Amino acid sequence: MPDLPARTALFEVFAREVTTRAAARSTGRQITAAEIFTPGSDINLIGAGASAIGEEVMRQTARSFRDLTFDAEGEQLDRTVAERFGDAVKRKTAAPARATLAFARPTGTFGGFTYAAGSRLTTPSGVVFETRDAAVFSGSTLGPVSVTARAVNAGTAGNVAANTITQFITVRPDVTITVTNPEPAAGGDAKETDTAFRARARGYLAAVSKGTLGAVRFGAVAVPGVRQASAIEEVDTSGVLTGRVLLYIADANGQANAALIADVTAGLREYRSGGLPVIVIGGVPVFQAIQYHLAFEAGVDTIAAFDAVAALTVARVNQGVPNGALLRSLLFEVARSVAGVIVNADAVTVPAGDVVPAAGSGQTIRTSRDLVSNA
Repeated sequence: MPDLPARTALFEVFAREVTTRAAARSTGRQITAAEIFTPGSDINLIGAGASAIGEEVMRQTARSFRDLTFDAEGEQLDRTVAERFGDAVKRKTAAPARATLAFARPTGTFGGFTYAAGSRLTTPSGVVFETRDAAVFSGSTLGPVSVTARAVNAGTAGNVAANTITQFITVRPDVTITVTNPEPAAGGDAKETDTAFRARARGYLAAVSKGTLGAVRFGAVAVPGVRQASAIEEVDTSGVLTGRVLLYIADANGQANAALIADVTAGLREYRSGGLPVIVIGGVPVFQAIQYHLAFEAGVDTIAAFDAVAALTVARVNQGVPNGALLRSLLFEVARSVAGVIVNADAVTVPAGDVVPAAGSGQTIRTSRDLVSNA
């Protein structure tokens, strides 16, 4: 909400109005400023009550105006976006991770069988996945037989590493079968935050024309599980446009797999130009160490202040898109935003310069709390 007059400012307006009117009176007892500002006096109590009411009325009015805009929050933000764009833009619900599983066996001794869709498997840590397709083995099939699967529970916990979905919950017809996920699971995400939903809603009008790079990016991030996307026009070695768009996508972990890429490819039909291919490429997370050299004002809790810097650093860096650079200026900006932190010219020691991924690599720069330190 915009800055509004606080109760004290409203009380001062009350005091000026009373003293001005009192001074204009030629007869009767004059009310003085000293009396107005004396706690507990009759006129002081009247002014205090009136200014408190005025403050609350202004707050409620400002909130009502805010709720008519994209600055609204929670369910009101959902309603405001729906009133503007109908079903075209909706908040993304929590999404389950997607994975491609590979089943194999050493021999065909047990003959042919089908491991049904809906079968459940798990990681050693207990993250459960359910197959979306049946794994069909003929008598001679050894595999690998690939099927898609999704985490039973939505959220980022489903974005497990490669080769970790290895245990069977649903009984397997052939005890010699093994299973694994050659790629990391990807696309698991929490319910879209107000900040992310607000930004996506504001980008809708720019994507309405469809077929533009902005529209392609918008279509990608509309897919549940996709946090960031970047699109570029492909050029050949002579610098001539090839007619293809390269779209890089990343989930909450900065990565993607074949299953998430397939979902995005299908979802782009409403956003890309007809007949022109969009090549969807999964992001590759690259974790970057960040070291500050910060000073602090006297009396500041240095541990709490740096924890705030570190938390904000992780949040801002992890908003980066595939192929996007990590600018040292961003890290200086983050440090300056925390009260009590002194930021000098040498406040960022690592990285020594801007970190720029190799062109077309799909690298998505990420960091984590254990990689952020203060020398």
